[in-house]
Amino acid sequence: MKKICLFAFLFLFLLAFPRESHAASLSSHLQLDGKDISVGKGVQIQEVKGNVLVPLRLIVEELGYSVNWESKTGTITIHKQNLNLSLQVNNPIASVNDHQMGLAVAPLLKEGTTYVPLRFVSEQTGMNVTWNNELKTVFLTTPPTSSGNSESNHDHPATPAVSNPKESARTAINQISFDNHQLTITVNGKVTPKVTTLTHADRIVVDIPDTKFAEEFPASQSFNNGGQGSFPVTEDPDVSQVRYSMASTNPASVRIVVDLNQSTSFHVLNADDGKVVIALDQETEEPSTTENVIPTIPVIPEISSDGHAQGIDVSHYNGNIDWQQVAAAGKTFAFIKATEGTKYQDNQFLVNVQGARDANILVGAYHFLNATTADGARQEAANFARAIDSAGGRLDLPPVMDYENNPKGLTPAQISEVAHAFLDEMERLTGRQPIVYTGNVFASKFDPTFSMYKLWVARYSTTQKPTAVPAWNSWWAWQYSSTGSVPGIQGQVDLDEYNGTIDELRASLAGELD
Repeated sequence: MKKICLFAFLFLFLLAFPRESHAASLSSHLQLDGKDISVGKGVQIQEVKGNVLVPLRLIVEELGYSVNWESKTGTITIHKQNLNLSLQVNNPIASVNDHQMGLAVAPLLKEGTTYVPLRFVSEQTGMNVTWNNELKTVFLTTPPTSSGNSESNHDHPATPAVSNPKESARTAINQISFDNHQLTITVNGKVTPKVTTLTHADRIVVDIPDTKFAEEFPASQSFNNGGQGSFPVTEDPDVSQVRYSMASTNPASVRIVVDLNQSTSFHVLNADDGKVVIALDQETEEPSTTENVIPTIPVIPEISSDGHAQGIDVSHYNGNIDWQQVAAAGKTFAFIKATEGTKYQDNQFLVNVQGARDANILVGAYHFLNATTADGARQEAANFARAIDSAGGRLDLPPVMDYENNPKGLTPAQISEVAHAFLDEMERLTGRQPIVYTGNVFASKFDPTFSMYKLWVARYSTTQKPTAVPAWNSWWAWQYSSTGSVPGIQGQVDLDEYNGTIDELRASLAGELD
């Protein structure tokens, strides 16, 4: 797998130096792990609609791959060890180990030479790259995790990397969302993401080794025929869209790309708590007292709560919770994830509900909405209602619809239709008017007909409270951090504030409590 990583470099290099994109391969030198790599005299690199293509001969002569060319069908098959790539001239769909993936540009045949898209190969692998401007030399170094040998260097070298037990044990990506100026990736285990930036165009690339997409992932975020997916980000000034795909199948790796409107700094939050957060930095009105501070441990933001009740929201990602410690830390209410989609129920829901009740904490439940149609929304409401019934029926706090992203690109009218269908069905099934949870940016998608519902809004800031949107001039509860620290909970946890005191919260619920 080592030498194919040369493609990854060439793509990055040509984008980093676009004015020399056609001549750089002739005048520059390449070194792979200290060894000179010759691209051959007269090699021409093609650029089509901003995408770079390289001659198939480069693969044959320099990278040691087995390549088969079928002139009748225009099919190119590239093979080495456990990697099989199949491409076809003028066809924007290729495959990696029989898994279909889309191409930004199809392979082409020009003056008797076949050119293959560089980006397709570069997004399968990665490499450490150093550019020496004086020597006009690029130094390529194989990452420590890749040996270039047919055998694995992991703890069990005798076990093939593609064995079924290892595949089933891979960490799964459950959800990808972008809200409140940050990318949130939920996973079912510990991961070590590699985050890099690219320019021309600006983007943040998140590679998560040894991972796969969870089976339930397509329920909320689907893939196209090419095995890639994306969703637009329309309300953020710095981001246009988020893309995701399997970057590699051997070894397995998920790649997530945040397409930026301009270069933007960011920091990574990963406390092995089931969430990886790429938080884009944004300017504040307050002067900074330190430079280049990157949070490395969970912190509780200091906010002006005015005696407001403090709470948390949790799911199975937070692990086993000592609710007595949570109560002792002053948390008086908690929302607990119950369900998602039409069938899924959080496996810690019942345990968390009972634990919070035993600690005399006001308990509520929320449902993560995936539906894209009114009928689908009603089916999800039924799933949510069943979970509440399994917890003994009516909880202290009203049920919550968690509607915070739009991976299928629904229009505002469609969003309203789906949301109203879910809320109406939940009220019919439970007899209680639900609460709407969403992000401060996404909240603007809801029209004024939603003003009858209480708003629980997410805006992660130590100083800036949520702003007014068309449907709501005020908030019922504010989720002000996703990286808090609370005794009794390992890792980071979401922190919330009720817009009033605990006595006021209890009084507002008095008519509904048993």
